[in-house]
Amino acid sequence: MKAILIACAAAFTSITATAQNAPLQFTATPTILVRSPDPVKLAQFYEALGFKKERVSPSGTTFFYLEGAAGSLEILKMDANTKPTSGKTSRTQQGVVAIFEVNDQEEVARRARAAGATVVEKWDSSERPISIYYIGDPENNILGFAPRNHNPSIKTP
Repeated sequence: MKAILIACAAAFTSITATAQNAPLQFTATPTILVRSPDPVKLAQFYEALGFKKERVSPSGTTFFYLEGAAGSLEILKMDANTKPTSGKTSRTQQGVVAIFEVNDQEEVARRARAAGATVVEKWDSSERPISIYYIGDPENNILGFAPRNHNPSIKTP
């Protein structure tokens, strides 16, 4: 089975509407959830990339906290009735992409290839001298890895 990437935040909070025309305000916790029929095996892939495992819950969910505990990558057991999706061979096939900042993109790409990544694709911005590596894990989730302190307003494909 292929995993399903949920790159949405775990909770929306702080919905404010003090006047009828006031804009809604949303805040979210930066949590990336991926599911797998074998979460232990998928966790090993992310450990090979350099993610540091924080803990494993009794239900088998593996937690990787990001720098400063500002967010997390969580691997959950896939529902038994989930149907597999087709394999993705390019970043353009991914509907929603989570992008992590990393201090050494080349090293992450090297580790991903060594760990058996399904996709390692480099995208170069036409706006600025910046690249993002898109990496597919064994469940065909595709995540991006940008340089530290990149400009998040750069239009990515």
